[in-house]
Amino acid sequence: MSKIKARKALVIAFFLFSPFFLFSQGQVTYYEHIRPILEKNCIACHRVGEAAPFSLETYEDVQRRASFIQMVTETRYMPPWFADPEFRHFRNERILTEAEIQTIAAWVKGGAKKGKEPKDLAIAAPVTYPKPDLVIPMNKPFTTPGNGTEQFRLFVMPSNTQEELYVKGIDFRPGNLKIAHHARLMVDTTHVFRPDDGALVSDTVLPTTNLDVMLASYFWYGWVPGNFPTLYPDGIAKKLPRNADILLNMHYSPTTTPETDQSKVLLYVTKEKPRRPVKTFILDEGWISNQPFYIPPNEVVTFYMRSPLVPADLSLINVLPHMHLLGKSFRSFAITPEGDVINLIKIDDWNFNWQMTYQFDQLVKLPKGSVVYAEAVYDNTTNNPRNPFFPPRPATTGWGTFNEMMNLIFEYIDYEEGDENLNLYQALKEK
Repeated sequence: MSKIKARKALVIAFFLFSPFFLFSQGQVTYYEHIRPILEKNCIACHRVGEAAPFSLETYEDVQRRASFIQMVTETRYMPPWFADPEFRHFRNERILTEAEIQTIAAWVKGGAKKGKEPKDLAIAAPVTYPKPDLVIPMNKPFTTPGNGTEQFRLFVMPSNTQEELYVKGIDFRPGNLKIAHHARLMVDTTHVFRPDDGALVSDTVLPTTNLDVMLASYFWYGWVPGNFPTLYPDGIAKKLPRNADILLNMHYSPTTTPETDQSKVLLYVTKEKPRRPVKTFILDEGWISNQPFYIPPNEVVTFYMRSPLVPADLSLINVLPHMHLLGKSFRSFAITPEGDVINLIKIDDWNFNWQMTYQFDQLVKLPKGSVVYAEAVYDNTTNNPRNPFFPPRPATTGWGTFNEMMNLIFEYIDYEEGDENLNLYQALKEK
């Protein structure tokens, strides 16, 4: 084929497979083309009562923001998703295809037409949950200072339970969605944090002895906008020790006027002791191989973690990497005794504002004797726009946001034959 013919073939192929060409044959409309994209990727958060700042439930909602939607989807600012899909896919993945992005652009360019409203119009119903068995609120309302500063606070929420509970579902409900940014729940049975209720989360405020306390769970649940509760099927649940305190590590967005919040934790409880308790596997700074965990100013540093040999076959449910503002990228994989590589998660552009829990599509078997590896890059230079200090300062381990962390958190159950085909989320669909 000549160069001219080849060039013509490429041009023809481009137009045939371009959404703009396809839609030039018929008008792009909201009801036929745009709404299905939004229902799949956006409306779960962008609905009344959820965390997104505005609703996209009606044509009028969407048409009013058509150009804005085009901009945030073309730049891939929305929907927020940071795990590399070529490394591994996840159940809660929300990524627009290039064709979907071009479809939105074509719709806006064509005047954001409404189209014919279907007779059986019905927004995809939100997932509904049964009434919670136990609601644990913050002890008292908290009011932000309204001075334009982010607030990272520790709240102690006593469960006041008289016996161990078996929890099949956890939900976190912010009291003020305008300021709630993200939250991490931990479990403490020592009660030593009770005097720190409402304290700023920083090494200079919390008593340093408390940082060495052995918590019952360093990660019990995480919430960011878009994280929804999971109800496990019968026989699978988490444990909440008797009279334990739930520690709420809460991040509030900056405001210029005082705002008040009183968030709460909703628990779904089963009376039967779980045959397969949900457990937590955490790698933290203590497992870093190139110690010390110290990030000098004006340097980009990579740290490596290596787990001990996995003592038994595990079935991984989800994964949550955790860093702070200096974090740049994160990657984790496992190597089995046979030398097989299991990709776990890869985030090329770390975003502290979206601390997501990534749910595996299916349970991931981690064979006995496997080793989990992780590598994280930290940028403590002026090239990092999220660096909290100019000029940069040294950083090391700490709960405070201006300190740093390197955590890799998995939830899992002990492996049983057939787990690879078990749908842990079927129970939720049947509700």
